[in-house]
Amino acid sequence: MFFIKKISIDTETVFLGTPYGGWSFIENDNLYDSVIISAGAGEDISFDIEFINKYNSKVIFIDPTPRALSHLEETVKNLGVKKTKSYDLNGGKQEINSYDLENIKKDKIVIIDKALTNKSNEKIKFYKPKEKEFVSHSISNWINNYSKDTDFIEVETISISEIVEIYNLSNVTLLKLDIEGAENIVIPDILDKKIFPDQILVEFDEIHGPYFRAYKSAFFIFFKLLINGYKLVTTAMFPDFLFVKKNIIS
Repeated sequence: MFFIKKISIDTETVFLGTPYGGWSFIENDNLYDSVIISAGAGEDISFDIEFINKYNSKVIFIDPTPRALSHLEETVKNLGVKKTKSYDLNGGKQEINSYDLENIKKDKIVIIDKALTNKSNEKIKFYKPKEKEFVSHSISNWINNYSKDTDFIEVETISISEIVEIYNLSNVTLLKLDIEGAENIVIPDILDKKIFPDQILVEFDEIHGPYFRAYKSAFFIFFKLLINGYKLVTTAMFPDFLFVKKNIIS
């Protein structure tokens, strides 16, 4: 924690979404009418829906988890419907009618039912959480002590570079990663391929556990981001982190 405080900077941020599904980021004119990438949807997309409403943005969702896909598809079915219920602030699952969908058009939401990694078109194991009420699956299976013997589903992969090519993105204004350990391979991959999102919102999920390897991987990525021109911005939602290109911070 001392190291994180030492390298982070304090600047004004905006927070959108619920305490569970929300994220902090830097207000910037480039966010308006932008296309952002949101990997790891789960059953709380409050951040993404509020982001679309605020910035008239398009969100490319990436998540092959069955319950997450069901939640996304149900959201799309209800586009144009007014918000009639408050957020559930005590859990990680939101009712569809808690989202303000009244002014969101179908072209603002893209759903990719694949797992985000550093390679595309591979079949991989996507490990189920040990508690049935939890939604998030994991490539590394850190939640089960990295076991290879737990239940899994098989999913296809996709990389950020392929998404950039498919959707002809000249720049990624914001990349959100809540991908249960896969951030450890996705971030080095995009930096190696010279893809530099203006802002990277990332949860280093494995830091939740008592694993030295998790901190070692995270600090390696922190260093790699810093030498590639990013600043770590102070936020309150550990282990959610915000990295911003230097030119975005005034």
